[in-house]
Amino acid sequence: MSQVFDPDSHDAAELWRIFLEICGIPHPSHHEESLALWALERAARLGLDARRDGVGNVIIRKPPKPGREGAAGVILQAHLDMVPQKVSDIEHDFTKDPIRPRLDPDDPAWLRATGTTLGADDGLGVAAGFALLGDDSLDHGPLELLLTVNEEDGMTGAEGLAGGSLSGRYLINLDSERGDELCVGSAGGQRMSFSFSEAAMAVPTSYFWLSVSVTGLRGGHSGGEIQLGRANAIRVLASLFDGASGLRFASVAGGSLPNAIPREARAIVGAPEGQVEALRSRIKEAAARLADTYRSADPGLRVDIEAVRPPLVAMGEESAARILDALSSMPDGLQSLLDGMDDVARLSSNLGALETRIEEGGEFEVRKIIVAGRLLARGAFDEEKAALLASIRRYLEGAGAEIVMAAPRSSWPPDLSSRLLARAREVWTESLGREPRVRATHGGLECNLFRPSYPGWDMLSIGPTIRFPHSPDEAVEISSVGPFYRRARRLIEVLSR
Repeated sequence: MSQVFDPDSHDAAELWRIFLEICGIPHPSHHEESLALWALERAARLGLDARRDGVGNVIIRKPPKPGREGAAGVILQAHLDMVPQKVSDIEHDFTKDPIRPRLDPDDPAWLRATGTTLGADDGLGVAAGFALLGDDSLDHGPLELLLTVNEEDGMTGAEGLAGGSLSGRYLINLDSERGDELCVGSAGGQRMSFSFSEAAMAVPTSYFWLSVSVTGLRGGHSGGEIQLGRANAIRVLASLFDGASGLRFASVAGGSLPNAIPREARAIVGAPEGQVEALRSRIKEAAARLADTYRSADPGLRVDIEAVRPPLVAMGEESAARILDALSSMPDGLQSLLDGMDDVARLSSNLGALETRIEEGGEFEVRKIIVAGRLLARGAFDEEKAALLASIRRYLEGAGAEIVMAAPRSSWPPDLSSRLLARAREVWTESLGREPRVRATHGGLECNLFRPSYPGWDMLSIGPTIRFPHSPDEAVEISSVGPFYRRARRLIEVLSR
């Protein structure tokens, strides 16, 4: 690390050592194999029973302490994968390169990575699970650790967990992001993919071509930060051309994941030579208005215009205008807040990824330009989420898009009468010296997916304080990790009485 960070100088020293080890093992979504094997090997070194299920999840069991055999079982749960996001000016292959943690140069109370996501979401949860399993002084009943795969890009590990795989009664999810709060519910989600298929036309020789890019945005988690009003780079890019005519687009792209607010976007656009300066002026004026709009939420917003070589093909004027109008007009971002929780979203959508590619035609077919995107809608209430998606769908299909719906996720409704919640309140109150906040999250948690197969589970989500997950600004408050570990440890002992 660029600055010294000594895990032995902090509480939960073993947790920190495990987390830093995890940072050295690449584990983005769909590439968790190395970390899963590491987990199996670590469990074997602890002398614990460990296996993988049919979808790749890791399940580890630790027998109860003598005298605690009759206690209700506790399941600790975290996910193995991380969101792979980086700043544009560094080279980093998340499937091969380690994460490089460092102290935040502006505030060394926080640990972050060097130009990438840190993976505290949910590497710290994995590390906490192993630290608790390895703590021989912990007074516990039957203890299980469930490490799921692909939480960040579809929750297929949680969805594929078979009934009867675990025997505990209480599930403690280790994937929350506010150390002094207890999370008792999470939003449901639905992913939508769409694609426009347009004829690829030869470009006019009289056109002049520009690269227009949007950069400098904060991005962030489309659940945890969507209520902050941050700019969506794809939407900003599309809005730069509102009302413009006579333009040809070779490509438009931005973002990479539906659950991360896009930080960057870029278009290759052409205009007749005599209209280029007017187009430049129009874009600059629009950029200035947008910079003023997002002055507080996204002060780094930047729009750059550069001349580029003409592409071989581009979309027709009508195609580009139709697509960009749909992208800039359809609902996106925060739609409403939860009643009584002015910092928690109730309903939202996030246009998180857009790409343009050329599809070669057959002998009697013309080449096509495909503009494809992915978005994620979230809602505390499934009916409202369905209505929002129907509205988005009308915009896109009205503009000629083909739609594919995927990964429907129902919400996890709060149960304020939960025994697990009552015991956690006691532990957190004792630790904090005050009542903890009890809240729901707009982010999707795997607890949503466990309910059908395990309707009897009493569930709760906890974690240290993490800011800006799903972005290169992700950071964990160092001082929150020790208390998080001690509270989790104490809660297990209370539940095992």
